[in-house]
Amino acid sequence: MNKKLYDDFKKLNEIESSELNFKFKDSPVGLKLIDFLKNCTNRNFKNSDAVSFIYAESREKSEYAVLENRYFKLRKKIHDELLKSTSDNQTGEFLTKEQLVLYRNKNLTSGTNKEGAYKELMELEKECWKKNIFELLPDIIDQLIFLNQSFNRLERNVVLFERLEKAINLQYDIYRCQFISRKLYEINYTKGIKFAKNELATIKELSEKNKEYPRFLMCYHHISLYYKLGSQDYLHFQQVVSRHLTAFKKLFAKNPEIPLLSYKVNYTKFQHFHFNHITMFYHFNRCEFNEAYHFMKDSWDLVHNNDSVLKMYKTESLYFNLATSQCMASRFTEANDTINLFVAFLKENNQFDKLSFAYVQKARIVSDTYPQTFKMDFNFLLDQVDEYLKKVKKAENVLASFEDTLALKIKLLIIKQEYEKASKILVERDIRTYLEQVGVHDLMVELIQVLEGSASVKNKLLDDLSKKVQQRRHKATTPGDFMHLNWIQNHIKYLMR
Repeated sequence: MNKKLYDDFKKLNEIESSELNFKFKDSPVGLKLIDFLKNCTNRNFKNSDAVSFIYAESREKSEYAVLENRYFKLRKKIHDELLKSTSDNQTGEFLTKEQLVLYRNKNLTSGTNKEGAYKELMELEKECWKKNIFELLPDIIDQLIFLNQSFNRLERNVVLFERLEKAINLQYDIYRCQFISRKLYEINYTKGIKFAKNELATIKELSEKNKEYPRFLMCYHHISLYYKLGSQDYLHFQQVVSRHLTAFKKLFAKNPEIPLLSYKVNYTKFQHFHFNHITMFYHFNRCEFNEAYHFMKDSWDLVHNNDSVLKMYKTESLYFNLATSQCMASRFTEANDTINLFVAFLKENNQFDKLSFAYVQKARIVSDTYPQTFKMDFNFLLDQVDEYLKKVKKAENVLASFEDTLALKIKLLIIKQEYEKASKILVERDIRTYLEQVGVHDLMVELIQVLEGSASVKNKLLDDLSKKVQQRRHKATTPGDFMHLNWIQNHIKYLMR
């Protein structure tokens, strides 16, 4: 251990050395060990040399064994900081801690500490088998074989060659999973997940072939969950999605350090974020809006924590998903605050062309909470809705669809009592088809007819309509159903005040 401490310390440049001193500025013994290492020229120094230097003033008061034990703890603390410093440098930004250990020890083999490298690689191999990190195992075992050959310990390589062959096959299988996953994305994007049955079956076969390594089964359930959760084909088959989620949850809880498809720096944090997000969508699709909100809020907090490695996910979809979950959970003031942050985010990043999308979300909140308007001008909101409709009609894969935004425009026109304009939009084929699918087209038409009719029977007819809406809410199964039915119900309550 003294040799490794010596070697790693001597690799520090001037800036790194200064940073290490600063970290131990409040530890006199830590600074003494750093000073000892600076002046030491013998990598084979003894424990007693370091103990004598560091604890010179305590030698008479304490037994040597006690001081040596303190030194071991201090040595580990200093060495941990050295390793952390290495992982924080430019290379460390791109390498995992396992990769850092592997590459550091591969470099050491050209020096004199081959035995230390061998021991650390043995520990690294055990850790990678445990974590199913098949990307590194062949390289680690090959390096061990090479070291045994350099020591002429060929008898040790018999079992290593067996493990190497096994590791190569596992690496090939996990790379196949990654390859199939890439294909799955394009199949789902162009045709839909139901056209990827063969690909999903292949990943399942790989999980059955490699039963003793849970990473493969985790990948199968995660991929299936991800794509089926977002598919219209499975919207009414949530029991299939539930099975994948339950299975993945159990595996994930038992194996939190096993990577899924992508083994990279901070993969555990990325996986936690994605699992959180997937669980949010699962609850949202089941119309469990309070549960969905809490998972979405957790995702938001993970991204916005100080020094979060997840800052790349601070995108328009993050704002949109949080605001949507807040609205569906009737947290409208929070949703309005979120969209205010979104507007500021877009302006800070000079994305002024996307402001209309943000104001469409404002319009949605205002329409859901009317007569509360959050001090927004209706004419301005309608202009922004029209601006967004022009853009979204030509776009693909947008967060707020053309039909959904057109339905929002109808609601705003009804609130403004511009019933004729709203009725004209309702007869258009695209919006009619969309609103019929979510079971509200006839209700919207009836609402306008009641509002345009005789004032003497208006409340009676609104009450009858409210009962129809309530009956459909009991049968509603999708978030879209609830979103539009809730709006009609709330607007009727406002009109009958």
